[in-house]
Amino acid sequence: MAILETSNFSAIPSQKERLAERHTTEPTETTCCGMAIRVFGGVYKTSADTELMAETVQIAPTQTFLEIGCGVGVISIVLGKKALSGVGVDINNLAIENSLFNAKRHNVTNVSFFKSDIFNDVKGKFDVIVCNPPYSDHPAADNIEKMFWDPDNEMKRRFFKEVNTFLNENGRIYFGWANFADLDLQLPFRLAQEAGFEIEDIYSKLSPKKTCTFYVLAFKKV
Repeated sequence: MAILETSNFSAIPSQKERLAERHTTEPTETTCCGMAIRVFGGVYKTSADTELMAETVQIAPTQTFLEIGCGVGVISIVLGKKALSGVGVDINNLAIENSLFNAKRHNVTNVSFFKSDIFNDVKGKFDVIVCNPPYSDHPAADNIEKMFWDPDNEMKRRFFKEVNTFLNENGRIYFGWANFADLDLQLPFRLAQEAGFEIEDIYSKLSPKKTCTFYVLAFKKV
């Protein structure tokens, strides 16, 4: 397994503050990957982890993708401009509305967005599957809190248990991660290994305040 170096940054206190803001905020404008992006209240506000994933994923014009947890839609929009077609899903209805808004703004018409609890309502197979999950194992009161918190790591466990059913032969998984002090850093490596995947590459980017590092873990079938 790959060894990641733990940072001193404990994420849950900061996440609590950000969730209080996400529950009450009005729509705002930001810039991500060189694009003007509308962020609805109740949806994850893009950060360096989003940019890293969008910059990292490799996909050909003949290939298809699935994004689990599409949020405001940035990653699916970037990939949609490169790929044959794609699907973006999220457990949060607000995120689906937000992704549809931003895709329309940027004239991306080859990506479908709909609500799904991980793979529940997904059909078909894809060449690339992308997931930037909620990192922290912490109780979540609603689907908004699940942008940060994954009780008992259930979402991440289900993702790796079910992903192979939806992945084409020789397909790739791109999985987001971070080196927060309050994370089990080896968790995705163990889950991937148990599901029959091995690490192919690791990409990294410092957070804006340089308190931690974000990662994209690229996995392939053994």
